[in-house]
Amino acid sequence: MEIWQGKQFSITDPKDVNTVIYQVSKTENSMAQNAPKLTVERLDFIEELRGENKRKTFFIDKELKEDEILVILSFAKEKVIINNGILQDNQIKVLKKPTPFKFKSIYSEKELEYKNVDYTPNLKRPIAIIDPETTEEVKPVLYFDEKTNEVKGKCKLKPYKSYFAFEVRQENDDYRIVGGNPVVS
Repeated sequence: MEIWQGKQFSITDPKDVNTVIYQVSKTENSMAQNAPKLTVERLDFIEELRGENKRKTFFIDKELKEDEILVILSFAKEKVIINNGILQDNQIKVLKKPTPFKFKSIYSEKELEYKNVDYTPNLKRPIAIIDPETTEEVKPVLYFDEKTNEVKGKCKLKPYKSYFAFEVRQENDDYRIVGGNPVVS
C-alpha cells in the first residue's frame, strides 16, 4: 500500500468534461542562464465515477508557496475552459472568471516536431502540450544541446490531430499564460 503525504482537493466533472490541473512554480536557484523562470507540473489524481459524473481527487506533494498558482484546464467538446486558482485549506479558490477558448481542428498530413523546449536542471519545463481528446500530455523527447550545454526537448506530434498547448511566462512580478490555441500537426 502506497502512503501519500501532502494536500489534496476534489472536483466533480460532468459527463463529457475532463479537467486537468497544473501547478506553476518559480524556478529555484537556476544556474543556467536560459533556463525557464517558471515551470508547469501536472498534478496527479485519482478518479471515481458517481453516476454520470466523475469525481477527481488531485494531490499536491508539497506546500504551495504564496506565489504558486494552479492552472485548471477543463476540456469539453471543441472548447477549453481555463481558470487560475490557489489552494487554501485543502480547497481550491478560483482567482478569476473562467476563460473559454474555442479551437478548430486543423491537421497536417505530415508528422511534426514542435519547438525546442528549454528545461531546468531538475528537468522541469514551462510548456505543456495536451491531446484534447484524451487530456494526456505529450511527453517531449529529451536531448542534450552541445552548443548551449543544456537539456532540451522536442515533442513529436501526429498527423491528422490537433493539440492544445500552453506556456507560462513571467512578466514583471506576474504570471501570464500564453497559448490556449491549439498546436496543430
